[in-house]
Amino acid sequence: MDVATFARPALPAATLAFLLFAMVLPSVRLRRRTGRPALVLHRSGPPLQRVIGVGMALFMGAIVLWSAAHLAFGEPALGVWHVPPALRWSGWALVAAGFALTVRAQVEMGASWRIGIDSERTELVTGGLFGVVRNPIFSGMLVVVTGLTLATPSAWTVMGWLDYLLLVSLQVRLEEDHLLRLHGGAYQRYAARVGRFIPGVGRLDPVGLDAAPRITV
Repeated sequence: MDVATFARPALPAATLAFLLFAMVLPSVRLRRRTGRPALVLHRSGPPLQRVIGVGMALFMGAIVLWSAAHLAFGEPALGVWHVPPALRWSGWALVAAGFALTVRAQVEMGASWRIGIDSERTELVTGGLFGVVRNPIFSGMLVVVTGLTLATPSAWTVMGWLDYLLLVSLQVRLEEDHLLRLHGGAYQRYAARVGRFIPGVGRLDPVGLDAAPRITV
């Protein structure tokens, strides 16, 4: 099958599946398990968290619009680039792999999963995928977005990829600061041996808790 023919219905289907299995169902599961909402934006949190939250919401909305426009108007109208089919098929493979990684990591995180930074204490999860990288959910989502960019390459998707990379990088650093305050030395020791998004990359130096964390590779 031609990759463009495959992509036209596959893109909206993949978008809906990701929203359902990576956002809606985990939120429902958390509510049933703990009675708490998944989305947490408390007033005492950093103002940047709200900015990032709005940016993330706009990004997800843009993905939905892109998928709908791709189905309705086709690739020529959206300026999708002509690249080797193998590159685009590799993008769909990344979408599938990133989707599986995201869902698996959410299950492993259990009741500690949140969208945003919770003011209440949550358990520090360090096993399973979290023993390989500190943020496997974000790693999986970055793989999905990278895959979508390769599957439907265009100026719009490349800009979206760069935007999402920036938002995730800022969000994770806010979460690291929160986890250092919440779990202290336990998180610092964990972060000193486990990479941020890629194994071994973006570890924190095991310096004193009062010192600003430094990144090593």
